Amino acid sequence: MYGVKATFVYSVLTSFVKKDIEILNNMNVSLHQIRSHPYKDFFNFFTNRFIELLKSILFIPKSQIVICWFCDYHGLIPLLISRIFKKKFVVIVGGYDAVSYKELKYGVFQKRNLRRRIACWIYNHATEIWVVHKSLKYGCKNSKNMLNIDSGIKIFLKNINTEIKEVATGYDFSFWKPTKNRRNKNTILTVANIDNFRTFKRKGLPQFIELARSLHDFKFTIVGLSKKMILDIEKPKNITLIGKVNSNKLIELYSENFFYYQGSIIEGLPNVLCEAMLCECVPIGNNVFGISDAIGDTGFIFNGFEELYKVKKFLKSKRDLNGKKARERIKKKYPLSKRVDNFKSLLGGAKV
Repeated sequence: MYGVKATFVYSVLTSFVKKDIEILNNMNVSLHQIRSHPYKDFFNFFTNRFIELLKSILFIPKSQIVICWFCDYHGLIPLLISRIFKKKFVVIVGGYDAVSYKELKYGVFQKRNLRRRIACWIYNHATEIWVVHKSLKYGCKNSKNMLNIDSGIKIFLKNINTEIKEVATGYDFSFWKPTKNRRNKNTILTVANIDNFRTFKRKGLPQFIELARSLHDFKFTIVGLSKKMILDIEKPKNITLIGKVNSNKLIELYSENFFYYQGSIIEGLPNVLCEAMLCECVPIGNNVFGISDAIGDTGFIFNGFEELYKVKKFLKSKRDLNGKKARERIKKKYPLSKRVDNFKSLLGGAKV
């Protein structure tokens, strides 16, 4: 895509944000980046807005398109500048920007405040919206019925006219592949970026620990914890806690474990679940948002934590299981090439 210039806006440099930046760079897009850390204190919050304004004025007039990961404060000023200069603005929705869960005070829609009004304005005035899973567009009925979690852009903005497309994240199956042929069948892993107990609960980890307490012959592993969380969590002896690791180490850990657990109550399309399945872990997941679509018939899906007893039964069963089917499912449903093609289509339609 020689000649195409784009501005890429984001707050946290997650693995999926990194991957999209890599895709665009590999397409030879001239990419300007605006990164705003999600600071909450008064000084840094307004400093971020000032920097966004300066960079938007500098970058956006020279760009054909602006791409913004997540709909939050950091997207407001770039969108305003995009409208002034008549540039296409695409917002990518990953999860928290399309939900409201009052019990955990989670999601941009959980309060009728300035943050919610800004999100609504961005959604209504963006050129296009990409959601990583359709539940972020229409809402997830299971999460509503089980935990009273509201979700879905069209649930919060019933009269929205902006086009909303389901564009899943993509995965490089030549990179995410198992490194070991034999695994202990009594091993189960979960991965999440966890810095606080709110995220700990949202990822379903209290129930993961509950499983460990009742399955003494299994080895459980949690990866991605901050140092403070590792010290604060009370755990049985059969759980190993590991901090944040790089992708190569993750492949090793996926390859060492037979099962992968995704017990989240709120998600979009979980990257770590798809990575684990590509590394031939047998998946176990909660039936909310994109989790069940990823797993399909390759593992076990439970309907809320009331069904943990079914998870125990599945883990203890002696059925013949392997993760090759899981790997093939992700290769077919979410290849990186699909994501690349979506970006090519988007940029091909950008006004030069």
